Amino acid sequence: MSLDGFYTAALIGCGRIGFSLGHDEKREQPASHTMALMDNPRIKIIAGCDNDSEKLKAWHEEVPCAQVFESSSALYQHLHPDIIVVAVNEAYHLEEALAAIDAGPKLIILEKPVALNLEEAFKIKEAAEKKNVPVLINHERRFSEDYMAAKNYMASIGQVIDIKATLYSSMAVYDQEEEGSGAYSLIHDGTHLSDIVLYFLEDLNSPSTTIETLMSLGKPGTDSLSNPNDSLVGKEVKQKKIIVNTILKRPVLTGVVRDENGVVRQACAHYVTHVCPEVELLFVGRSKYFGFEIEINGTEGRVCIGNGYCKFYHAEESDLYSDLYSLRKDTSVKIPEKTRYFSNMIQNAIDFLDEKECLKSTLQTGINALAILEEIRKLLKGCFC
Repeated sequence: MSLDGFYTAALIGCGRIGFSLGHDEKREQPASHTMALMDNPRIKIIAGCDNDSEKLKAWHEEVPCAQVFESSSALYQHLHPDIIVVAVNEAYHLEEALAAIDAGPKLIILEKPVALNLEEAFKIKEAAEKKNVPVLINHERRFSEDYMAAKNYMASIGQVIDIKATLYSSMAVYDQEEEGSGAYSLIHDGTHLSDIVLYFLEDLNSPSTTIETLMSLGKPGTDSLSNPNDSLVGKEVKQKKIIVNTILKRPVLTGVVRDENGVVRQACAHYVTHVCPEVELLFVGRSKYFGFEIEINGTEGRVCIGNGYCKFYHAEESDLYSDLYSLRKDTSVKIPEKTRYFSNMIQNAIDFLDEKECLKSTLQTGINALAILEEIRKLLKGCFC
C-alpha cells in the first residue's frame, strides 16, 4: 500500500477514451480514464499530456489541480507518477508504452489493443519484463459485472457446444492501407471480441495449451510472416522464441466480403478446439448499427450477452412438447444494473498495487487476443475470395 494511502496518476492522451467519453450522457459513467481515476478516492491525478492543445485545455478545465504537458517526455522529466495511463491512438502505443515503461512507474494502464501488431507487442513485453514494470490492458469486459455473471453461469449450461461472437459496425473490417493507423475494426474493436472469447474459454481450457510462436523482432514494420498461408504457430525466424497462450489458432475463414476498393467488409473465422468444437468470430463492417454479442450454447443451457443485455437460459421440462426439454429464461440470476466496467478496472489496479489481488487483464492476455487477430489479418491479406 502507498505510504499516504494514495497513488498518483498521469494520463497520456486526453482524447475520447482518455477524457471526452466521460461526458457522453448516454454511456454508463465513468466512461473514460479521467473520470474513472477521479471517481476513485485512492487516486490523485497529477498530470495530463496531449499534443493537441485544445484537448489538453479542455482536460485541464476538468482537472485544474493537475499539471499539463504537450509531450510525455517533458512530463517524465518533471514528475514520477505511480500509475501511467497510456490512452493514445493505436499507432502510438509502441512509442508511448516504451516511454512509460522507461519512466519506471509502479503500474502502466495501456488502452487496448496492446499494439498494432505482434512484433510491436513483443517489444513492449520485452521492455516491461526488463524494467519489471507491470502492465494492465484495458480490455474492459473482463471487469464488467454482467460479463463476470455470464462467466459464472457457464457452470450451469453443461458442456459447451459452440460459441458465436459477433461484431457489427460501419467501420471496415480490414483495410491494408490502414495497417499503420489501426483504423479498422478487426484491431480497433475486434480485440474486445477475441479477448472476451478467450476470457470465457480460460476456465474450460485445463490444462492450458501453450503454443510456442517464433517471431522476428526486427525493424518496425517488418513482416516476419509474409506468407499469408503460414500460421502464427511454429513459424521460425531468427530463433527468437515468444510464448503465446491461446487455443484459438489456424482459423478457417468464410464469408469474406470486399467492397469495390478491395477493403474487407465482412469475414468469419471458425475454430475447432479441444474444449469447444465450434468457435466462430464474425466481423461485419457494413452495418448501420454497432453491435457486440457473445452467444454460448451448452448441453443444458445458453448464455447470450451483448451491449445492454444479458440473458441466461436453462433446459427445463417443456411446455410445448411432451417428454422433451426446452430452454427457459432463468430469472433466478440477478442481472447487475450497472456493469462498473471502468470503475472495476481502476479498482483492480489499486488492489494490485496494494498486493491484494492479481491483474485481471494482463499484457499476456492482451497479446493472446492480438495473436488471434494477427492470424486473421494475415489470412485476409492473401484471401481474394
